[in-house]
Amino acid sequence: MKNHTMGYALAALALSIPAEPAQAATWQICRLELRIVEVLKQPYPQLQAQVLKVSPASTSAECPEAGTTLTFTPETTDYQATLPRRQWPKKGQSVRIDYRYLDGICKGDGNSYACRIKHYPLAGR
Repeated sequence: MKNHTMGYALAALALSIPAEPAQAATWQICRLELRIVEVLKQPYPQLQAQVLKVSPASTSAECPEAGTTLTFTPETTDYQATLPRRQWPKKGQSVRIDYRYLDGICKGDGNSYACRIKHYPLAGR
């Protein structure tokens, strides 16, 4: 009887495993040094910054090039909230951010499409 119970448990376990292998996505990280060039108010508050220095954490990361301009909303280091505006860097100030992104498939209006989830947490200032 014990062998039958074990056999059923193994069969149930085998059926619960997906047919296609599941792949975990990996966050790509770029450490950026930025100079804030503008504090935008319209259409909603954001920072505009020039990229001064780029340090990709891996060779596969697609980082912005030095000299380009980014527009972003700064986040807390745990990515859970937008940084309060009173803590945002001022125009002309240099800051470090650990830009992270994750490529995946998003769903909207019943259609799937490629998308990139981006985070812009300010690193220690």
